[in-house]
Amino acid sequence: MAAARTLRIGLIPGDGIGREVIPAGRRLLESLPSSLNLKFNFVDLEAGYDTFQKTGTALPDKTVETLKKECDGALFGAVSSPSTKVAGYSSPIVALRKKLDLFANVRPVKTTVGSSNGNPIDLVIVRENTEDLYVKEERTTEGPDGKPYLHHRW
Repeated sequence: MAAARTLRIGLIPGDGIGREVIPAGRRLLESLPSSLNLKFNFVDLEAGYDTFQKTGTALPDKTVETLKKECDGALFGAVSSPSTKVAGYSSPIVALRKKLDLFANVRPVKTTVGSSNGNPIDLVIVRENTEDLYVKEERTTEGPDGKPYLHHRW
């Protein structure tokens, strides 16, 4: 049997529910069958609104550099968005996608044994995530009535 492949995974819980789902995701990876020949080393990283409130930045440079230089992948939980505009705060997930040049959100869907009514599913959904509403690149132009209009490129 070949030696197990060890993957280094960055864990970024972020805010709110992220603190619940990231530990669950870690447990899931740790529970994968040994027949897959995978092992994991985990690195705890920070990002999010709570991080912004503590440090003044929602996405610390250390998080980005660790992901770029030391990790094979990452699990990202969730981030909070303040209900009112907060000076200096912007979404760390959008910034992270840009800094890591992550242009696609890939979501594979496959039926597992015993979960199908006889119609198996094997599907991959790919969502481009570098423009439009996904990254909040709004533009303001003046309409014919002289009022400003906020719009998105489609």
